[in-house]
Amino acid sequence: MAYAILDKPACARNRWHQALSGLMLAAALAAISVSSAIAASIPEIVATANQIVKDGISLQLDMSQSMQEGAEARFSLSLRDAASARPIRNARPIAWVDRLDEPTRAQESSEQACRRKVATFIGGDLLHAPSLSLNAYDVLALNEDNSISVINPQTGFGGSKLLTMVILHGVGQDWLLTPEQNLWVSQPQVHEVALVDTRNWQVNTHVSVPGHPGQMALRPGAQQVWVLTDDGVTVLSASTGQLLANIKTGQGRHTIVFSDDGKRAFVSNGADNSISLIDAGSLKKIAELTGGLNPVAMAWSYKAQLLYVAHEGDGQIIAFDEAGKQAASIKALPGISTIRFGPDGRYGFILNQQKNKLDLLDAATNQIVQSAEITHGPDQVTFSDRMAYIRRRHSEIMQLVPLDAIAHNIQAGQPLALASVSNGQKALDQGRSAGSLADTTIMVPNGAAALLANPADRTIYYYQEGMSAPAGSFRNYGHEPRAVLVLDHSLQEHQPGLYQASARLPMAGNYQVVFYLDSPKMLHCFPITVQADPAKPPATRYAVTLTGTASSLSKGENQNLQFVIRDAVSGQPKTGIHDLQVLLFNTTGNQQLQLDAQEQKNGDYGISFAPSVSGHYYVYFQAASLGMSWNQSARLVLTVK
Repeated sequence: MAYAILDKPACARNRWHQALSGLMLAAALAAISVSSAIAASIPEIVATANQIVKDGISLQLDMSQSMQEGAEARFSLSLRDAASARPIRNARPIAWVDRLDEPTRAQESSEQACRRKVATFIGGDLLHAPSLSLNAYDVLALNEDNSISVINPQTGFGGSKLLTMVILHGVGQDWLLTPEQNLWVSQPQVHEVALVDTRNWQVNTHVSVPGHPGQMALRPGAQQVWVLTDDGVTVLSASTGQLLANIKTGQGRHTIVFSDDGKRAFVSNGADNSISLIDAGSLKKIAELTGGLNPVAMAWSYKAQLLYVAHEGDGQIIAFDEAGKQAASIKALPGISTIRFGPDGRYGFILNQQKNKLDLLDAATNQIVQSAEITHGPDQVTFSDRMAYIRRRHSEIMQLVPLDAIAHNIQAGQPLALASVSNGQKALDQGRSAGSLADTTIMVPNGAAALLANPADRTIYYYQEGMSAPAGSFRNYGHEPRAVLVLDHSLQEHQPGLYQASARLPMAGNYQVVFYLDSPKMLHCFPITVQADPAKPPATRYAVTLTGTASSLSKGENQNLQFVIRDAVSGQPKTGIHDLQVLLFNTTGNQQLQLDAQEQKNGDYGISFAPSVSGHYYVYFQAASLGMSWNQSARLVLTVK
């Protein structure tokens, strides 16, 4: 795979590429070296086919039973202290799958080759991209029509990063991802919700939900999706869509919040000025809570173990405990539209779209401790570990609040620290359609970066925290992204010390799982074999590798490209190919060249060409004698400066 860089300012090109390819792994890149110093600092003690012990750390790789090309495989990596067998928690491992090659440098050991691969992959070398990344993610855009764009930010052909489009029966209003990476989408116009299988991007189930289904929530600790309707909530099985309950609550606009243990659900009823308290275990309503006019937003603080209800009509913020007992009442201005707590669960951000105001609620004291003017209709707030992102409906400028400065500003009596970043060219409300219930800002996995959707620009922007402007963007191919979501394929800690990721296996052959951990420091390459699929055409049995070619070429100069074609299973070079052709496609000028390759010594093949424009060239191969066509061959990438 390769990184296709689109729609970015020239001055931001390098950091955009580094941000995507490295995923904020600058520390790892600084720590990795191809020198022998790392070999001395990480001595090998014990090694088997799927387990290694180095420097007091035990690392074990387990694979799913199906290891056939094209199959969905689960990679499980267990990290433990070798002496105590205690799991190593909260680590941030990264891994790739790459073809098992013979050492390409004289006197290079297998461990040195593994170390070189780690350095290459972290560095983001387009020419030497891995066969499979276990650190990848997809970007999803909920569009203004009945579609969802699925964008792979790390690949593309001819300027396109669009992986696929999911077509629904109606326009999506809200969505959520389950831990199993099933995607649920509500569609109020057609009175149904859809279950999308993200492994193949097919809609598996259409569930009829009368009453204009809108906001959805996943119950903590249970396989349940709760869907708000006109007069209550419908509860579905998160895996199958089976109807579990219909619970009547009240009238008006609804929102839903769970206690952090998932035992209680709270549903607001705007027209009835009430909150329905539901026992989530029995799926029964047990109480009605009142206290203010037109409750429009709710948030649970795990720090205070309280529910906070914001009322648009009279500006009251009322706190309830899990049993429904009122614990506090805080007065703000009428017109409140949003309340959300930051990652620490202490400070609640209260947005007033009518009054253009931000109030900061301290759950430790149940008082408003800071306020700031936020113009142009602040209506949504999302968080990273370091920053609050406040969307302004009538502007393209997003307001930022550094979270680590809040406590200091309060203690020093200073105003709330604010920053800003452009989210495109047009104000968000200049799009053709109304916004959805879902967020237009989402954090990028494993990095201090965010994706910012601008419906009016029909674009999703990539912003790296600390920068003054977005580093790049993804076009949404004519559609308005009303919300954005990230499907994370990277290694996640599912149990203490057990890190797992699922991915579709590449073509048959011998590979390595290339593993790297920055702290505590460890790297290793595990050999694995991907079995052939008998049903696949033989063209997929060959792998192409460039040899003796610089990773960066020069515009206008004649280039001699040499490459070898190997049997993907045995690794042996394929000689005597008389009809091998090469297609070079330039992503900048939309130019393409088709050339005949000539066999050279040692099983190498070569072509000569002079690139007329700079940029990235995608290289494809075709040979009728091998049954290899353009769309079946492996793709390589060249960079021309």
